[in-house]
Amino acid sequence: MAKRPPSLKMPTFTLQRSSGMPLHRQVYLAVRELVLTGRLREGERLPSSRALAKTLGISRNTVVNAYARLAEKNLTVSTVGSGTHVASTLPHAPDFGFLQHAVVRCGFDLAAILRRSHYPVQRLNFLDDDGNKLYLYDSHLS
Repeated sequence: MAKRPPSLKMPTFTLQRSSGMPLHRQVYLAVRELVLTGRLREGERLPSSRALAKTLGISRNTVVNAYARLAEKNLTVSTVGSGTHVASTLPHAPDFGFLQHAVVRCGFDLAAILRRSHYPVQRLNFLDDDGNKLYLYDSHLS
């Protein structure tokens, strides 16, 4: 059987081995960020688990676990013999412009709004009245 050509784009990121965060989670979050920011485009082939593991100097199982999590979140599609590709339809985050307006201009209680929304927010960006950036982070990144 002929070998497939290597992926054209090897993701570039570094792992923080002393951070306390599991390596498979670091790989998952790094690739997820590349996908969601468009640096890895829809339909683009990811490197094989062996190639990425070798590049990062980690176990292949670590990469396999990260790829499995990406597939669970519908960010990638894996096919035996074809490899892993970025999903052709990515989940899109909702537009939070209305929420920013409600918080900044109308003075609503942001904590109360989020408690009632039950939406798994990872990060929201806001601007205060002076135009300074404010960020709201969820401590349980998915």
